[in-house]
Amino acid sequence: MKHLQIVAVIALIALGLALGATARPQKQSPPGLGDRERERRSFAINLVRTIQKAQLDFKSKHAIYANWDSLIGNGYFTSTGTKWASSDFPTVAQALYGSGPEIVPGWRLRLNVSHSGNAYDLLLEDVTDPKCGYAVVTDERSTIRQATSLECPMQ
Repeated sequence: MKHLQIVAVIALIALGLALGATARPQKQSPPGLGDRERERRSFAINLVRTIQKAQLDFKSKHAIYANWDSLIGNGYFTSTGTKWASSDFPTVAQALYGSGPEIVPGWRLRLNVSHSGNAYDLLLEDVTDPKCGYAVVTDERSTIRQATSLECPMQ
């Protein structure tokens, strides 16, 4: 009888450990970076990827890269969204794009195209982060980088 009680206790402990392990998140987030911030950063990175796709299409049709006004004027980004976003990121596809410096609420774009139109530099900056100045940076080579001010280490 005592042997059955020990086996039952061990089984309950094992079950408790198994349930506890499955209840925890599989991926631990970096310390100090909340879900909202991760979502904002994911949005920014995927928006930059979307602009890169639009730039490649524009260049294939016009032989030069476009400034933001040209991308807006040619329907790549509209007040009802963009078709250039991945279906995995509906927030980027359905965003309300505008022609002002804040192309979507909270995100300021600086898109500089060279005089020849064969190169561009893009900086997408989080205007809601005055302390760290989080930004996503890319150019015609398509490498995407994340940046913050020197006073704020990357998380």
